[in-house]
Formats: sequence, structure tokens, C-alpha cells
Amino acid sequence: MTGSKKNMIPLILAVVLALAAVLAVNRLINQKKIMAGEEMVEVVVANHNLKANEKIDTNSFTGKMIPRSAAPLKAIYMNQTSMILEQKMRNPVAEGDYIFLDDIGVGRGLSDMVGDGEWAVSISLNGGAITKQLRAGDEIAIVGTFMLKEEQRSAVLGQDGKELRRKITTVILPQVRIIAVDGNKQQGGDEFVLSLPPKQAQMLLAAQAQGVELAPALRRPNDESNLNRTTAGLVDMKTFYDLAVGVERTKIPAIPTKK
Repeated sequence: MTGSKKNMIPLILAVVLALAAVLAVNRLINQKKIMAGEEMVEVVVANHNLKANEKIDTNSFTGKMIPRSAAPLKAIYMNQTSMILEQKMRNPVAEGDYIFLDDIGVGRGLSDMVGDGEWAVSISLNGGAITKQLRAGDEIAIVGTFMLKEEQRSAVLGQDGKELRRKITTVILPQVRIIAVDGNKQQGGDEFVLSLPPKQAQMLLAAQAQGVELAPALRRPNDESNLNRTTAGLVDMKTFYDLAVGVERTKIPAIPTKK
């Protein structure tokens, strides 16, 4: 009996080692699938235990590669680190943990946040719940709604044409970086400070002055898709008329159907 137990020990060890090998292979395969099938992004984590009020320098953080889908909503990406250098920690962060924008206090002048060759402008945006959640560092697209005036030429020589007006919605700027937020709840919107190339900054200020309704659409950080302003197209009343083409009209019954 004792001999049979001794013979079982090597068998059990062999089974355990085999299972460990299978798990290791599966883990490696899954990691390769993630690397091959999903974009990896580099986010900021604490390089050592960070204390509250500690000033951030290049030794305070390091990068960590993770799948984009696993990136926390408020994570800071390595290409955004210029906005956190020389600022002070508001909350302590343990070594290896993510550093969020909420963990950092404001310690830099606004001018230091403006991109090279860009200008900062203040714009009022109306977007409902999204505007209440936006913060410095977010990237947005700006969508404009306005009345477009078009002149229709007359078929009769010498007769003035008609002025046609139609309301349209289209993308004004596809990718804009927010560098500061100033809530303005009494006017139903929020003031956002944006960093833009001079021509875009001037155009956006002119659009606001002419009464264009500006609304934000939140983008994922570092998303390089849909950067062409014309990709999303244009929406007007004909867009909605076209929705009805080929669709049978639904009749509401006089008496609701009972289950």
C-alpha cells in the first residue's frame, strides 16, 4: 500500500506540471491575440509611491502598455505628460497605480498648456450631459448647427432670384483639445478654453459671434480616425425626408392589442 502511494506522487506532480504548462501556453496565446487584434496604448503609472503635494517630474511616472479597451476613462496617456509636469499631486498614488487627472492639482499657468504654434480661445458649448463631464485634457469634435442662406437664380432674365434658407448640422472641427473648463450653468452651457491653430481659432470665434450653435462630441484619447471634417457628412431636413423613402406608414390601432 505504501509503495502504491509513493508511485502516485510522481504521477500527481506530472499532472500538476502539465496543467501549469497548459495554462502558461493559453496565457501566452491570449496575450498574442490581444497584441495582434487590439491597439495597445501607453498610459501613465506612478514610478514610486507619490505623496500629496509632491511635485511631479520625469522620475515620478513611467509608461505602461495596455489594450485600449482596458484603459481607464480618466487615465493620462504618455503623450499628454507635458500637461502634468511641475504640477503637484492632490492625492497620494501608490507605486504602479494609474495616475489620473483628478489626482493632480492645478499648478501651472494656462499659457503653459497651449500647444506649440497654437492659440487659446474661450468658446461656449452646449451639449447637455456631455458638457458637464468634460475636463481639461479631453479631446472633442465640435459640431455646428446654423441657418444656411442660398440664392436660387431666376429662370426669367432680369428677374431677381429667391433666397433659400435651410438649417444644417455639420462638423466644424473634428479634433480639438480642451485645456480648461469654466462652468456657466446659469446660461445653460459651459465655457471651454481650447488650444487651436490660429486660423481655426479665428474661425471658431467668428462662428460663435454669428450665432452658430456649437456642441461637443467626445472622442477617445489618441484616436486618429475620422479626422477629415467631411467624413460625417451634412444633415438637413432632406436627410430626415429620405428616412421615410420606402418605409411603409404605420397606422396606430384604435384599440391597443391585448397580450
